[in-house]
Amino acid sequence: MKLKSTLLTVAVAIGSQVNAQTWVADSVEMGASYANDVFYNIMNGSDATEAANNWDIAFQITSFSEPMFNASVRANHNKRDVQVYSLHKQASVHFGNLTPSDTMVAYGDQLLNEDSTWGTGAFTTNRDMTNPLDYGWGTYDMNTHNLNGDSLYLVKAGGVFYQLWIQKYVSIGNVGYWFRVARWDGTGSVSDSIKRVAPYNNRLFAYYNMSTGQFLDREPSRSDWHIMFTQYLKDRVFGANPNKYQNYVGVLSNLKVRVAKVTGVNPSTVTSSNYMMYTPNASEYTNTIGDDWKHFAGMWTVAPDTSYIIMPDTANGQQEYYHLQFTRFDGTATGKIVFETRKLAAVNLSVNDVNGTAATYSIYPNPAQNVINIMVDAKQAGKNTVLAVTDVTGKVVVTQPVQLSAGVNAYSVDMSSFPAGMYIVTVNNSQLKIAEKVQVQR
Repeated sequence: MKLKSTLLTVAVAIGSQVNAQTWVADSVEMGASYANDVFYNIMNGSDATEAANNWDIAFQITSFSEPMFNASVRANHNKRDVQVYSLHKQASVHFGNLTPSDTMVAYGDQLLNEDSTWGTGAFTTNRDMTNPLDYGWGTYDMNTHNLNGDSLYLVKAGGVFYQLWIQKYVSIGNVGYWFRVARWDGTGSVSDSIKRVAPYNNRLFAYYNMSTGQFLDREPSRSDWHIMFTQYLKDRVFGANPNKYQNYVGVLSNLKVRVAKVTGVNPSTVTSSNYMMYTPNASEYTNTIGDDWKHFAGMWTVAPDTSYIIMPDTANGQQEYYHLQFTRFDGTATGKIVFETRKLAAVNLSVNDVNGTAATYSIYPNPAQNVINIMVDAKQAGKNTVLAVTDVTGKVVVTQPVQLSAGVNAYSVDMSSFPAGMYIVTVNNSQLKIAEKVQVQR
């Protein structure tokens, strides 16, 4: 079950507020045809460049207790043209016994990473959203707290077809993944594993090359970067070629980095005295910066009235706020992106829940159709707890008092009478604040 942690923090200015610093010009180069990923530190301007075509699949290596954790396995759709297909076969029976007809798959049936979260990779997108124990490739065992997989996948990587069986994820003790991979005809079969030990214990993912059978440590330490300049697919979006999903060049943010997008505002008018008016819409969605800060109309231009307030994970009792605006994009020849950054403020935090997380929670399914389920595992009972749902305009469509007891609390909201769209689900009291976006689809 996907449980997220929430820690109630109250920002108070007690002498640590600083005036906005002047803009500092900077740039990164992804290389010709965007050959590299560039990891960037918004605090000190350092960056790390890594070839984007040296891996095929990536195993999420963060822990169960962290946001966006779904035991996700992602695919390198862009630089290795990795295609993932569920064969709807029991792996324990059919692994190593595929026939040529099993490779006859339709391009449009492939499973794709989501760009909005690190927690939904190609091998997770076929999960049953009505079953919180289903993680796509595997099922959560409530007794062992492990995930057990028996799904067989066909993976095309570097022009070669492989069969892949992710056998299990162990969440306690010897934490890691166990899997089997072979060519589609059963030759070259290997059993392998990757464990959450150094250096992977402070990475988002451990990367695997299916042709070499090697793991790669290709990320900086999680504390050393905040945003990544990269290419990614948007779900089911085609470009000029109707038989090929479209690659987008953009910026994805690290885990626990929140970003507020500021549009229709001259970036220079955002100051250390007014920046807080823009931060309520801050999001941990990975693609909040994304790719729409630029536009092609004969030549590349960037949006002059769009900027981003970036809030790294809190450290040393402070929340820092940084400002980013793009000034130039050179396109495929060099992959150069020019931008400016500055520090807006640093604010001391007083933490109400000094003993740890106030609660873990799960909101599912997402996307939802008619009913949204909310599960809150609270450390202690809370008075005057309110469950609310608002639409994207801020209009409250559902509000109801709920009882919050110590332990597991389950609530549901009937959304069948409301139109499809994006909603924000909140559960609040004086000790707790939970808020998450949920897409309602029909």
